[in-house]
Amino acid sequence: MERHTHMASQALLATGQTLLLSVARSYRVIRGGRFRLSIPGSGQWGVGLIAVILSCLLRVGPVPAQDGVVSPVDLDALSVARDIYQANCAMCHGFDGIPMMRGTPNFANGERLEETDNQLLESIRKGKGIMPSWAKILDEQERAVVLAYTRMIPGDGLFMEHCESCHSLNIPVLADTIPKSREKLNNHAGPWELCTNYPVEQMMAREDIITLIRFLRDVARPELKGQVVGTEG
Repeated sequence: MERHTHMASQALLATGQTLLLSVARSYRVIRGGRFRLSIPGSGQWGVGLIAVILSCLLRVGPVPAQDGVVSPVDLDALSVARDIYQANCAMCHGFDGIPMMRGTPNFANGERLEETDNQLLESIRKGKGIMPSWAKILDEQERAVVLAYTRMIPGDGLFMEHCESCHSLNIPVLADTIPKSREKLNNHAGPWELCTNYPVEQMMAREDIITLIRFLRDVARPELKGQVVGTEG
């Protein structure tokens, strides 16, 4: 009974988050070529709907953090990051990370991604090799976002191919049986229990399943929203 109550609370919370994001999107205003969220100071319909949604969320109460929880806000940030990469980087680095220009690192194979965030952000800012500086085209936040997405490209490709058609706004939490540490995950042979509506274990190779799980865990990372966390050498 307690498990069903918890699952119902999660579903209501996810629904509220989706509705709130939809309301915010309806007030999105383009100014100076950038997007921002603008909640109007007047208008009973908008204020009333937001009040109802917040009331529902408060009644649900806090839900304990779970492995692989991805909110609609996280998915929106992923979409923005993907757009930035495809508009500015894919012409040379490829939409799937496989380079389209000779001398460009292969992100699909993880080439150069062993470097720290600070090292790669410096390369984006100043330029390196045949790549010019992006300092005047992408601001600091956008450079952090595009780097975070670059590290997730293989998983995003798998997500778009196998999951996005059903889970563009909502992703189920990962099963408790899936190991949380990278080493144990690499040695895990299943079961995966990723999706009740899609035969993942029959349709995807084991290595791809592991890549997808890592991707789902990374979508909620603050770096994908442009938040630089910590300092790396």
